[in-house]
Amino acid sequence: MIRLAWPAVVQGLLTTVVFFTDRLILGGYSDAALGSMSISGPLMWSVFSVFGAISAGTMAVVGRRIGAGAREEAGEVMGAVLVVSVLLGVVVAAGGIPLRDTIAGVLAGGADTSQSIRDMAAAYMGIVFAIAPLKLAGDAGFTALQASGDTRSPMWISGLCGGLNLLLSWLLVGGQLGAPELGIVGAAIGTAAAFSLQPLLVLAIALSPTAALPLRRPTRALAELLGPVARISVPTLGEKGIYHAAYVAFSALVGWLGDVAMTAHQALIAIESLGFIAASGFGVAASTIVAQRLGAGAPDEAARAGWYATGLGIAALSGVSVLLLVFPEALIGVFTDDVEIITMGAQCLRVAAIAQPLMALTDGMAGALRGAGDTQNPMVAAIAGPLLVRLVMCWLLAFHLELGLLGIWIGTTLDWLVRGVFLTVVFVRGKWRDIAV
Repeated sequence: MIRLAWPAVVQGLLTTVVFFTDRLILGGYSDAALGSMSISGPLMWSVFSVFGAISAGTMAVVGRRIGAGAREEAGEVMGAVLVVSVLLGVVVAAGGIPLRDTIAGVLAGGADTSQSIRDMAAAYMGIVFAIAPLKLAGDAGFTALQASGDTRSPMWISGLCGGLNLLLSWLLVGGQLGAPELGIVGAAIGTAAAFSLQPLLVLAIALSPTAALPLRRPTRALAELLGPVARISVPTLGEKGIYHAAYVAFSALVGWLGDVAMTAHQALIAIESLGFIAASGFGVAASTIVAQRLGAGAPDEAARAGWYATGLGIAALSGVSVLLLVFPEALIGVFTDDVEIITMGAQCLRVAAIAQPLMALTDGMAGALRGAGDTQNPMVAAIAGPLLVRLVMCWLLAFHLELGLLGIWIGTTLDWLVRGVFLTVVFVRGKWRDIAV
């Protein structure tokens, strides 16, 4: 567990550092540039997550094949998934680029939101949507490598791509070392370059003679190879579609609170990413080992893996909770010197501290279930949590009880609580042990 988990956690932390530093660069450039990411950031993440739902089936099927010793077949599945991911990326680009201005207007339509923030969000989305085929292929490749037990390669790739992103963003946002000053467009170019490099590095690793998962050209029909992947991924598509539709609506609620709340919220998300991206690393480890142990016919070991991964995640994120409770003003102050933003953000960070172990519980249990091929219960959790609890409570607390951004963060914490408890009950019942892939 530790051998698989630590590279995945480091990968998550590298991604967090890049995310955090990227926001620092934008915040140092202008509050408006940072605030615009409250529109484009959640939207891009949601779109790529929904269209990348094939990753759930990839993790379960490739992991089972590796556990059963069918490495060549696992490589063929990887090849088929990469082809489909590129095609899905073309669909995303074709739909997202022409709609970017409309999306920015809808998600930031509040009277207190400036037109400049909307324009910057649209500019960022236009550039990043254009490389969607490469982004989705890179994500699919990451999942396949992790399912094979290779969590170190994604870690190194994340470090290289993140470094490229930061270098280009630093040069182009503010115009350092004689480079043109492009503002938010510079940040988008850095992101697009990193997303484009990721699948190239994945291919280089998968085609090497010593690859843990050797990429193979499919010798059978794509429908035959992708059938098991699709059966598992369809519920995940429903889960992610529901979750991210709710998340985009949730982001729109923040957008309607105005420029100050949007800027504070983006700083909060960057800080909280210290927790939720690390938690996802333990979820990856849980998925990988659960899938492989079930493929090897060892369900009891699979169950222990789920509990160990979740426990490690809770321990790690409890440490993040202490950090958020003790230094809230200092953490927000890294992004801005605006007193109003710092005061608003510090209140929310104290609530976010409560959410950290709940996030680890949710990600660990969800990862274990997906590794087993159970994608239906995470879909149910996505309905009960983000769609019902989060949206309803955020609207009630932020607008009707007039708690503003603080109400938003209380509502999200309640969402994590509901999902974590539900998924734990499902895992304890153990029906996932009998799922055939």
